[in-house]
Amino acid sequence: MSDLIIEPLTVPGVMDYHCHCDYSLDAVGTVEEYCHIALKRNLAEICFTTHFDSNPHSDGKDNFIRIKGEKVPTTVENIEPYVEDVQKVAEKYYLEGVSVKLGLEIGWYEGCEEIVEKVQERYNFDYLLCGIHEIDNICFCCRHSFEKYFSQNSAAQAVEKYYRQVNLAAKTKLFNTIAHFEYYLKYGSDFYGKEILTAHKPFLEETFQTLKETRTSLEINTSAQRHGLKHYYPRMEIINAAKKAGVIVNYLGSDAHRPEQVGYDFEVAVSLVPDTVHDTDG
Repeated sequence: MSDLIIEPLTVPGVMDYHCHCDYSLDAVGTVEEYCHIALKRNLAEICFTTHFDSNPHSDGKDNFIRIKGEKVPTTVENIEPYVEDVQKVAEKYYLEGVSVKLGLEIGWYEGCEEIVEKVQERYNFDYLLCGIHEIDNICFCCRHSFEKYFSQNSAAQAVEKYYRQVNLAAKTKLFNTIAHFEYYLKYGSDFYGKEILTAHKPFLEETFQTLKETRTSLEINTSAQRHGLKHYYPRMEIINAAKKAGVIVNYLGSDAHRPEQVGYDFEVAVSLVPDTVHDTDG
């Protein structure tokens, strides 16, 4: 990592509110390594959002986190070392000019409310992302299982089920933000073709109303371009429609799973979410 050329952002005060360090099984790099890159990128804030997957009915998804190099079950108690690590590093990097926030990306499933409430009671989290990764207990955004899910549903059915879960999650009022809205496009774009691009239209108005009423925000997640797509999550037309409907769109997330991905494409994306920029003169 020391040999990488990390370009600083020319826009000061930008925040990255979706980062996975090596406590997530699918990520590499320590908390401090991510903060080091955030400092080099000229970010004002970085929020760690380690995966918290606990669906007992999940079809093949690992409900584990990594603690000191070992896989351990995802439980409220087992994430304590992660919490302490972020808080410790936050003290150091605050003095260096980067505010470090403590978050989680909760893997949503119907019935997770109780464990989320326990997480909130035990720890002082700054931010909770709702990651909708599974429908019918199948991970539709995982390389090894997306075909299983999509082959059981038409494009319209897959998207309708996704929006139903968004609405259910928002109505709990447990989450600050719905992560990577339209995440079904990661593999669904190739699987279904153009049909998937318009399947959302019957469900958008109701979902936006729910998000507005519950004050659940959307993020602009730049990882879609790393996934080979030509847009962000969500697409520009959805971003504009959400803002017009009064939905809060006020976080940028790189969804970094490696330190060098922190702040990915933020030079462009920041113009879409001006509220993510701190007033550094104030």
